[in-house]
Amino acid sequence: MVRTFFGLLLAAVFGAGSASAQVTNGGFESADLGVIEDLASIDGWQLTVNADVDPPAVFEIVDDAQEGEKALKVTVAASGANPWHIEATAFPVTVMPDGTYQFSIWAKADEDGATATFSVGNQAFNEYAALRDNVDLTTEWQEFTFEFTITDEETEVRAPVHFSYAANVGNAIYIDGLSIVDPEAGATPIVVEAEDGDLGSEYATATDADAGVDYIDITTDVTETTGGAGFPGANRTATYEVTFDAPGWYDLFARVYVGASTFDDDSFFYANDFGDQDPSVADGWIVANQLAAAGFTTPDEFVSGLGAEGAEVWKWVNLSENNFNDVPADSFYVAPGELTHTFTIGARENGLLIDKLAFGRSDLFYTVTNLDNGEPGSVDAGEPIELPEQPLGAGLEKFIGNIYSPAQTEDFEFYWNYVIAENAGKWGSVEGTRDQFNWGGLDASYELAQENGLDYNFHVLTWGAQQPDWISGLEPAEQREEIREWMEAVAERYPDMDVVQVSNEVLRTHNPPDGQNGRADYKDAFGGDGDTGYDWVIEIFRMAREVFGDDQRLMLNDYGILSSIQAAQEYRGIIEDLQAEGLIDVIGVQGHAFSTRSGAPITAVLDLLGETGLPIQVTEFDVDGNPNRSAFVTEAQSDANQLRDMQRIFPLLWEHPSVEGITFWGWRPGLWRNEEEAYLVRSNGEQRPALDWLEDEYLPQFRVANEAEVDGAVRLLSTAPNPFSTSTRVSYELREAADVSLAVYDLLGRRVAVLADGPEAAGAHTATFEARGLASGTYLVRLQAGDAVTAVPVVVAR
Repeated sequence: MVRTFFGLLLAAVFGAGSASAQVTNGGFESADLGVIEDLASIDGWQLTVNADVDPPAVFEIVDDAQEGEKALKVTVAASGANPWHIEATAFPVTVMPDGTYQFSIWAKADEDGATATFSVGNQAFNEYAALRDNVDLTTEWQEFTFEFTITDEETEVRAPVHFSYAANVGNAIYIDGLSIVDPEAGATPIVVEAEDGDLGSEYATATDADAGVDYIDITTDVTETTGGAGFPGANRTATYEVTFDAPGWYDLFARVYVGASTFDDDSFFYANDFGDQDPSVADGWIVANQLAAAGFTTPDEFVSGLGAEGAEVWKWVNLSENNFNDVPADSFYVAPGELTHTFTIGARENGLLIDKLAFGRSDLFYTVTNLDNGEPGSVDAGEPIELPEQPLGAGLEKFIGNIYSPAQTEDFEFYWNYVIAENAGKWGSVEGTRDQFNWGGLDASYELAQENGLDYNFHVLTWGAQQPDWISGLEPAEQREEIREWMEAVAERYPDMDVVQVSNEVLRTHNPPDGQNGRADYKDAFGGDGDTGYDWVIEIFRMAREVFGDDQRLMLNDYGILSSIQAAQEYRGIIEDLQAEGLIDVIGVQGHAFSTRSGAPITAVLDLLGETGLPIQVTEFDVDGNPNRSAFVTEAQSDANQLRDMQRIFPLLWEHPSVEGITFWGWRPGLWRNEEEAYLVRSNGEQRPALDWLEDEYLPQFRVANEAEVDGAVRLLSTAPNPFSTSTRVSYELREAADVSLAVYDLLGRRVAVLADGPEAAGAHTATFEARGLASGTYLVRLQAGDAVTAVPVVVAR
């Protein structure tokens, strides 16, 4: 429930802060489950049924709750003469004369059509305010709220709920979470010093004298003690007693320092709820991981979202707003009348220092300064960021995608229409321990694509880097068996993929699995260099084709290709060897900023690879704003640098006829080229000028060309089907009669087919492109009507 609308609304109603909760047992949590025989036995409530209600209503404490674990169920068999003849009254409710309060309650019924009245009044039954006129209840929990002011000298008031209505006969009504609080209370966060807890024996306290910080640190690593990947273990927990000022939803924050080992120093556990936790059982613990690429340090920054600070700096992270390590995060609920709670954290990796924990209202925004000084939060975080109405690639013949990683998922579907998992898809991330699979990140990336109708690219089956450590020590036959099992597991688990990257960075000076420089060592298990110099690549692709079948598109991917004709020629040689056996369907070229510097032969390389007839994807594209990581480059200069290079590079890639799409390798702070400032939005979601240019200026011209008119005279619609094996239908429209030339060209500019040639009337037309006899690959369908010209790519795939 991480800053959802429901969570915001509930927190705004309940509040928090210096005022005490006004209602005792508003959520019935202190009552025992079951039918209530003694109506006077429920702490904080007066339950009544008048004598004229026959048979009488039944009151019961049940576990069908909106908040917490319990709620009150009232089953009505008959109604009395007045609504209050069946009544549940919260009493006494403590208030202050002249005080203004917020009333909130949740209610539902077994069947639609039930009704109730909610009110607050003094002990003389004079109401301050009420919700009446037969408030309708449905089978879904609804929240009912109103504000009231104490207009007399009362310090204890009543809050009755009336159920005696004819509409309720034969039905059951449920109420939960009654709260009456000062709506202005609770803006101040509850801050806890980490060293003030009950610390396990493996924790140590220390002081960072330069920063003036007292902190806790774990003295043992998770691999050296009783802990595991999913639980902290004995002697590795720190427990705190936290007293809240009022009920409501709270986000959890932590002020931490990630050590010099970065991603080996950046994780810990925290309990997923209040109360005691078993340190030897994974259930009940959330892993906060990848903190090396998260957090905020700038005083006026709101600690909302992931943030982008790195290691070796004290920073605040919002744990409740982020799915670190692909484990769902959550906010914490404090029930009315239960304001003191036990909360526990646990150690995982050593090298992570913890200064403070803080709980802040989920409906408020807290800056770094607010959390440092225990200051009230704000109702909003400035002007809201306006999200685009459609992804960048919407309505275009080519896709524009991005990576899935915890730092990059927020608002993903608003910008991108293609998904690649970053580190989550690398074999070492999934099967770091033999036969123990961690599919969490991959599942999340695949679900993101499935839920939003996006194409999915799997990155990556085999590679020299980020492979399981255990694979290198096996015999060649075992290595082949394990790699086939890995492929089969992927194929079975993710049946709907556009592309599977079979191998990555295979050039001999890049990252082949040859055992050199710390790389995995299984190249020889697949034939080594052999006659082609890359027999092992061909053999791995043969295995992949067997496992995934002919209908799955397979890709080879590598870096440094766009910057070197020599590398591109060597790369093309491997591709042609794979083509000879029908083993490759798509060429991947990484587009990292170091490959696309000024002078890189981008177009020549794309031409060279395009001559194979295979489509090309730019798989890992980024554009730096501060390529040298200079401390003297201002934000404005970084923006200008990135915009200039985006305008230079992106059109070369996008407009090449062989390129079918571009995938950025991150777009939010926390991406791999974070220090080079390659992100396209700032930490608050504000777009940088390079993204503005893509969205507002550059891409719309292609959307118009594909969807609408060209020079107001002609409209060339998408071909269908595309890709195709034998024939496809081409549709086009003319605004007025014109001489038409509709022809098909290969990537060398040779005309291979004429579909229409001569005068045609205004209106809709269709033509059929028969591709029999043509090689697989990308072709251009070009339409000229008078002076208007447009074209779309089509792919012949066999």
